[in-house]
Amino acid sequence: MAGLLDLVRTKHVPFMNLEDVLRQPSLEERRKKLHARIEELALTDFDPGVFDVELLSQQIVARVDQDTPANRLAIAKGNIIIGTYDGTQAALTQAYKMIEKTYESVFDVLQIEPTIPRFIDLEFKRQIYRYSSYPYKTEGGLAYPPHLDHIPLTDKTPNIAIFNAAGVAQTAVMLNQIIPDKFANDPAVKFVSGVASSLVGGMPQAGPTIADCERYNLFFRKTGTDVERGANIGLLPDWYSDRRFAEQSFTGTNPTTIEKVPEDLLQEFIETAKRTGYDYWAKTLATLNPANLFVQDCRYFRKACGVNAEENFTWKEPKSDNNWSCAAVTLFQLFGDGKLHPVAIVCDYKESMATSVTIYNRRHRPSDPSIFEKTDWPWRYAKTCAQVSDWFRHEVGVHLTRAHFIEEAVIVATHRTIPMEHIVYKLLQPHWYKTLSLNAGARDTLVPQVIKDLVGMSPEQCFKYMAYEYENFDYQQNYVPNDLEHRGFPNTKEGLDDKKYNNYAYAKNILSMWNTIRKYVKGMLLTHYDEETADEKIRNDNFIQDWCKEAQTGGRIKNFPDIQSLDQLVDAVTMSIHIAAPFHTTVNYLQNFYQAFVLAKPPMLCRPPPRTLDELLDYSEVEMTKAL
Repeated sequence: MAGLLDLVRTKHVPFMNLEDVLRQPSLEERRKKLHARIEELALTDFDPGVFDVELLSQQIVARVDQDTPANRLAIAKGNIIIGTYDGTQAALTQAYKMIEKTYESVFDVLQIEPTIPRFIDLEFKRQIYRYSSYPYKTEGGLAYPPHLDHIPLTDKTPNIAIFNAAGVAQTAVMLNQIIPDKFANDPAVKFVSGVASSLVGGMPQAGPTIADCERYNLFFRKTGTDVERGANIGLLPDWYSDRRFAEQSFTGTNPTTIEKVPEDLLQEFIETAKRTGYDYWAKTLATLNPANLFVQDCRYFRKACGVNAEENFTWKEPKSDNNWSCAAVTLFQLFGDGKLHPVAIVCDYKESMATSVTIYNRRHRPSDPSIFEKTDWPWRYAKTCAQVSDWFRHEVGVHLTRAHFIEEAVIVATHRTIPMEHIVYKLLQPHWYKTLSLNAGARDTLVPQVIKDLVGMSPEQCFKYMAYEYENFDYQQNYVPNDLEHRGFPNTKEGLDDKKYNNYAYAKNILSMWNTIRKYVKGMLLTHYDEETADEKIRNDNFIQDWCKEAQTGGRIKNFPDIQSLDQLVDAVTMSIHIAAPFHTTVNYLQNFYQAFVLAKPPMLCRPPPRTLDELLDYSEVEMTKAL
């Protein structure tokens, strides 16, 4: 077994030496491949031409009315009943690429994002760049935060013909049609369902064991083109540990929301430790310096989603099982050597800790023995709840709303108020390449067809949450130096050089990038303005003043500045570039490494959270696997 697993690991090592590249496969390996059945081979992607034929054969795409192809809006009725896991994954990837290209093409024709740059007068730009209706859609129902209104409102609008001819309406259901009603027993499914039990060991009472899933990840994970070339956290032997859990708040997909513990929350943790018999933590927390205590605080979820304090987060899509979510709160202690250690977790905060389930770590410091971490199922379950909450906060609140939606509101405001020859437009435009078409594709397809089936909240709750995050995003408070200080961290290089912040890579990198971008922006603006007269010229620049008003009113961006000086303009432009580039990079490009192994960071729970601490303390691997 050890030799076999070592062989598989070697196959997936990201970097190879020259001997690996030049080595010829053995005849035995060649014979095995020649005799393998087609259904046993991995399917990583589709030939584009073959995929087109299959979409037509399966009636996933509509038959065009030849008499009026541009005006006949039709939705195909095809549906895949049985499919394979690998095939579905490859098909969804291919289909979404097609959807992105479709939106790029439409936005090109409409001159919103032309492939060949065109000079467009400001008056015409105001006609094609319009904000969407918010908080309700014109046809009724909750709306996404303010964004480009790219869909024509009525059939009388000439542009509707472009949308129909391009098949944009079809994309609204295309991904759902590709996902099969049930999966056939392809090799990956057989592996989990027990056919490969002789290889991976015994099966648990209900579903695969955690170890089975780890080995499944080793054999069947998708090869990637990301920075880790398909590797993910599940390949680490201690992926479940306190160390790996804590470090994600500093270097994972969401290192942007960890903050100093509020005084009222700290007192709740102390009182709860006393009440539930965690004497060590009751005594220790009362003596620690609060400046070394940090939280990932999702208490606000129920308020944001419009859910009563005692109500559970749960949702069921047609043809799917029930999903649950939670509003977890995690308390960390930051040690002087830079190690972040989880202290306690509220699995699902309901009004107060007195009405919630809170568990404290048996390990008091990072140096404590970790031998029992693997089988500490109650604590591992609590960490899973924390990851479920952070998945939702990161993907919907931080990534989708604070990055994509806030930036789109700035983009629309800029196009509506600033001419293309203006220095501010020239500075910002290069950072928005294809942003609007990508966002439109995500709003119309990815979110309604995929994301809503992954989370334990209803679509209405998700829309309310997006609105809450959008409306509470303070533009100026989120300038990097202000944000770091607000969350309890130093906002200078000298402060972050303290050994205590050694591991907070995001803080160090993002501050450095902010200062570099800001220096560049100021230098570029000074090619247009004279520093001595810049403040007065900016105050009298109607384009800049209109930009501020448009972002505040049309875009509804909280605390977008009233720009009266060069420094204020530098900060506002720097912030827009920051959101589009380093901030989005932070919350986007590590998703595969930390989230492809779903057990490490699931989007939802498959069972309701425990109602009492005693119930949680009785959890074993069985309850853990059921929840996953």
